[in-house]
Amino acid sequence: MISYIGLSHLSLSYAASALVLGNKVLILDFDEQIKLYKKKKLNFFEPGLEKILIKFKQNLEISSDFKKLKLSKIIFLAKDIKTDDNNNVLLNETNSLLRKINYLRNKKILVIMNQVPVGFTRKIKWKKDNLYHFVETLVFGNSINRAINPERIIIGKITDKKKISRILLNFLKLYKCNIIELNYEESELSKNFINIYLASQLMTTNFLSEISNFYNARWNKIMDAIKLDKRIGKNGYYKPGLGISGGNIERDIQTLKKISVKKNIHNKLPEFLINSNSYYKNWIKRIILKEKKNKNNIGILGLTYKDNTLSIKNAPQIKLIKSFKKNINLHDAKSERLANLSDTKKFLDKFKDLNFILNNSETIIVFHNLLIYKKIKFYKYKNIKYVIDPFGFINKKKIGKIKYYNLSS
Repeated sequence: MISYIGLSHLSLSYAASALVLGNKVLILDFDEQIKLYKKKKLNFFEPGLEKILIKFKQNLEISSDFKKLKLSKIIFLAKDIKTDDNNNVLLNETNSLLRKINYLRNKKILVIMNQVPVGFTRKIKWKKDNLYHFVETLVFGNSINRAINPERIIIGKITDKKKISRILLNFLKLYKCNIIELNYEESELSKNFINIYLASQLMTTNFLSEISNFYNARWNKIMDAIKLDKRIGKNGYYKPGLGISGGNIERDIQTLKKISVKKNIHNKLPEFLINSNSYYKNWIKRIILKEKKNKNNIGILGLTYKDNTLSIKNAPQIKLIKSFKKNINLHDAKSERLANLSDTKKFLDKFKDLNFILNNSETIIVFHNLLIYKKIKFYKYKNIKYVIDPFGFINKKKIGKIKYYNLSS
């Protein structure tokens, strides 16, 4: 049996992959979390996840009885780490779970899968021959596929010379990909560095797209040419966006900023990424303030930071709601599920029927790539003066003569 400690998006995604690969799986957390999960009050949503959990339910157990760990061969600590409003890591849940399983420190294999800061793994009081760090690189909306079919597995050990436990190695080999072995700190840094590269790409794309707009140059055409350069590649982040949301990349930028200060490193890359992220996150707000009439009756289509998740962590929508407050109405295809969640139910009074929003909004902002939004013929609504479509989801034929804003134009 493979155990995942901490009920979260991370543990459920990798538990699903273990189930698909033919393993019996146990997910453990404190009783309060298990009850909230059963009531669907935790924001765990991932395309394909529920289908796998139902299909393999005979091999899956979700429980608060930590005594059941005695049957497990491998324990993954896989509770997504929360962050504060400034993206600083909060380790209280992780430490509570570690204390709960501490009695097994000389008996079981423990793999730290959650997003801990550099140096954390080595400080854990656990038999080091049985302690490992695992680099997860999931993406909301595509986590199941990435968990089942990883490009590679990065595993951290006490030293390079230490061999991976045969039990753990046999499990990892089920994923049929390259296994990269590092020491604890190298593995932890790999997680941080991957996200820094992604953030750098995203900010660079936004900057270059904005420069293109000043010259009426077509970023999409330029982008196609850039992709052909093998030094840059075809799989990069080339679509402009509203900064970074979700919390994971922001967390690692903040972590490396702290390391820079602590180690007296004067490079300002983390500050640049933080400032750039804030600038592009406020792109829509700048448009609304520019169009003076545009401050009233704003309709937001899609509350979560993207359509395939229940997360609103660092979403630009939240900034807009805080800025324009009473002038905002919301529509989200997952509003019924969002109504049960602690961090979204506070917006219940703002959720409206789609027809209400279309008939009563001066400005429409499209955040989700959904068919129900793509079908809207905006030009039929005389009250709509502006359509802000950051990611270009809407066919311009549906806009008519309404003033239209897009990041790429």
